[in-house]
Formats: sequence, C-alpha cells, structure tokens
Amino acid sequence: MNNTRMLYLRPGNLFKEFIIEGNRQVVTSTGRVANSYSGDGAEILKGCLAEASDEDRINHSQKDHIVTHTIVQAGRPKARRADKLILGESVFYIVDIDDTGSLGISTIYYAEERQDVK
Repeated sequence: MNNTRMLYLRPGNLFKEFIIEGNRQVVTSTGRVANSYSGDGAEILKGCLAEASDEDRINHSQKDHIVTHTIVQAGRPKARRADKLILGESVFYIVDIDDTGSLGISTIYYAEERQDVK
C-alpha cells in the first residue's frame, strides 16, 4: 500500500504562498480603536486556494464578512482570525479557522477576498 497524500487538484489550484500580515488594534488620536495590519513578508503560509461552497458561506460567514474562498494548509494554523493574507494583488481577510480534528494535520481557513484593501 502506498502511504502518500493524494490530492485531486484542478489546474490553477496548486499550492500558493500567502504573506501573513497580523491584525493589531491601535488607538487613534480621537480615541477610537482601529485595526492596523503589519508584516514584513517573513511569515508565509503555503496553502491551496479554492472558491467557498454554499455550505461554507452559510456556516462560517459573519455579519459584515461573507466567506468567498477557502484555503487549506498542511499542519497547525499559522495565521489567526482577522489576519490578512496577501497573494500577489489579491488580499484575503480570515473570517474563520478550522483546525480539522485538532490534530495539527491540516487547517482550513475561511476567507473573504477584499477588493477595497491593499
């Protein structure tokens, strides 16, 4: 028996490297709390990007953030909820995370593609 991981990928669904920018809350001069993303490009997440299914949209979306994509990564989670992932010109906001089985084998990120954030 061959004990290797077999993945059925469509063309274009190969593993890609996302840059992780962490979410930090800062207080503005007016006293309001705002989100600030920071990262130097050193934190990389290697995952497979796919469009979210209707079930994923229903179960993992939040009030202001609709899940549009899923990213599957081997291993324990590297990014946290509300972090920003950058892939070339595309920006993804992590809405929810599923550490499948809590065994550290794979992680599913439910993300919203943002057109207004760069």
